[in-house]
Amino acid sequence: MDVSWQYLSTPAADYFNEVLQTTPAQVKNDMSHIFKSLSAKAGPGCVFSVEKQQAFVLEGATGYADIEKQSPLNADSVFNLASVSKQFTAFAIYLLAREGKLSLDDSIRRYVPELGRYADPVTLRHLLHHTGGLPSYEEAAQAQGITDTQPLTEAQALALLAAQKQAEFAPGTQFSYSNSGYFMLSLVVERVSGKSIRLFSQQAIFKPLQMNHTRIVDKYPLDFAVVRGYTRPFWGPVKLYESPWEVTGDGQVHSTVRDLMKWGANLHSGKVGGPDLLAVMSRSGPRVAKDHEDYAMGLSPKLYKGTRLVEHSGGWAGYATQFMYFPDAQTTIAVLCNEEDISAANYGRKIADALAVEKWTHPL
Repeated sequence: MDVSWQYLSTPAADYFNEVLQTTPAQVKNDMSHIFKSLSAKAGPGCVFSVEKQQAFVLEGATGYADIEKQSPLNADSVFNLASVSKQFTAFAIYLLAREGKLSLDDSIRRYVPELGRYADPVTLRHLLHHTGGLPSYEEAAQAQGITDTQPLTEAQALALLAAQKQAEFAPGTQFSYSNSGYFMLSLVVERVSGKSIRLFSQQAIFKPLQMNHTRIVDKYPLDFAVVRGYTRPFWGPVKLYESPWEVTGDGQVHSTVRDLMKWGANLHSGKVGGPDLLAVMSRSGPRVAKDHEDYAMGLSPKLYKGTRLVEHSGGWAGYATQFMYFPDAQTTIAVLCNEEDISAANYGRKIADALAVEKWTHPL
């Protein structure tokens, strides 16, 4: 199915003409070309949105939210953000630290004493930057015969971690991407705030930013509409692929591309979190190895064609996601897909390249 367009704002159209020396029609043609192969499959797909300075530039969608019902994706479609969720967990920790309710240098066992004594030297800061060395709750679940299509509650996941006897490495000595670390951070939010991370985030983040279609899922079945997740096996047709896991922190934020534009705007304005928000959220942890990946607070900072970028991708049981914010251009790009085999990150970069976002330093 073809890419369906929501709208292209007048300020953006003028911007294309005056600064980028192109036309809205050409931009739409470029976007259609990027998603051509995906559109031709007439199956799951992607929704994308680009916004500069809180003025919508363009939005588009291709594919079905539900193949069986033949319902098309659109800019209001709600997706599981997978690991794009991590920046919201980190932000919740930052808000509590800003209020003086915790310190990033506190031991995780101060808040989650269920963990073994091996975790005494592991701090919240270590967990934020993936240098904590906690064992993988996912691997522990798999060892118990629990697959990602079978139920796993927060309590079960915590029990699996509590049963582990040693760290994977001494904290602060290696970088190793850790879903367990962000799961533990969600428990810290809950135990410090006295609220579930779902409720805390709703009250402290999503509601103030008017992210009205965003929420954290910590229980199934769902009580709101979400696009179906799919996978495309090499040996057969596309099929449903969704997980009932209820573990939060490392994932489970559900949102839309439009709501993610509001989050991108907040990284610039600091409406929630204060004027130094972007600087804090994009500050990498200490480099601990030659192959260390720069990782800040749920975001990866880098230079992209000479301009600053903070981003995060996600992939989980039927979903692939990408969030990109370019501070110098005050521009946000989000790509949300409901097939796990799609590279949402690759589409995000193609969109950024086609729009020459690195040149968007002039105001609208």
